[in-house]
Amino acid sequence: MVELKTLEIGEIEREFFLNGPVAVVCKPTGFNRWCTLSYPGHKNGCPNFGKKESCPPFAPYFLDRYKPEVFVAFMRFDFGEFLERKRKVHPDWTERALRNPWHFQGHLDSKLKSFVNSELIKSNFENFQAIYSPEAMGINIHLTARNAEVELEWPPRKNMYRIILLAQPLK
Repeated sequence: MVELKTLEIGEIEREFFLNGPVAVVCKPTGFNRWCTLSYPGHKNGCPNFGKKESCPPFAPYFLDRYKPEVFVAFMRFDFGEFLERKRKVHPDWTERALRNPWHFQGHLDSKLKSFVNSELIKSNFENFQAIYSPEAMGINIHLTARNAEVELEWPPRKNMYRIILLAQPLK
């Protein structure tokens, strides 16, 4: 019988918070070129480019649709602890395998979406829309997070942040 090794991601420390309003930082042209850069296993860039409606080139430019101030919903995840525990469970894995977002991204994103969709947030931001893919709309998420007093690590070492913006439509 093969023993299945697992790590309960829910045991890893995380915190949710909302900062703002802050000025969003956008780049009006050329922002979607990042989506076409190759990375391991994807020589033509992101497989969603030109296919998903919420991705470039279909995603609208943020400032064409929304006011320039946003609230930033953060979830801070103790990525250092996650990697440390993952190494113990899978000592034979490479660093790249340990950091593969497939192992944590969906779980973290669903928890942040639950926070943003909670009654507490919805009741205070009823005229706002959640922006789940801000980079696709030309937003520099690192500089916008800095405006919200959060410094992102790249690549993440200790803390990883998942981010959703709350924005008001122009109309």
